[in-house]
Amino acid sequence: MDRYPSDSLVVTIVWSPMMPNDCEVAAREAAAMFDSTLVVQFYDPDRRVGDAFRRQVFPDAYEKTLASLPKDHWLREEMPQLKSRYETSPEWDIYMFFGRGVEWKAAPPQPKRFVRHLGRIVEKDGEWLSLMWIDGYENPPVEGDLPTEIGRLGREFLRAPALAR
Repeated sequence: MDRYPSDSLVVTIVWSPMMPNDCEVAAREAAAMFDSTLVVQFYDPDRRVGDAFRRQVFPDAYEKTLASLPKDHWLREEMPQLKSRYETSPEWDIYMFFGRGVEWKAAPPQPKRFVRHLGRIVEKDGEWLSLMWIDGYENPPVEGDLPTEIGRLGREFLRAPALAR
């Protein structure tokens, strides 16, 4: 983090209790891995940030993810069980990139780019692959390494002055 100029990158992390062991203590422990002045962190016990993004920025995520899947994709069979989660859960495990100076006013801002992580799905050659949508739900999800994809998008974002504004 500290290798970036302070005027080019600010990271905001919102920790929310989504899994059974998630709590403020766990969030503080996880927060310790980001030891940088470029990282601002919050704990959101009521999941209001994720709820706002689900309702106002990604309200049709379920429909779009289902439509993006090829007819023979294995996840298509799982989607009916996930529907209620998409409709009632806050947005989480999503990594969003916003232009410089973007503020949250009446509604959450629209990200310029994002990675929506669905989860780790399969171990291949000793590594876990993740299933994720990148920049939208119009295309099928990709399988890959989550940190690699986030890093790639971040580098592309910082190199594209029009996106970072």
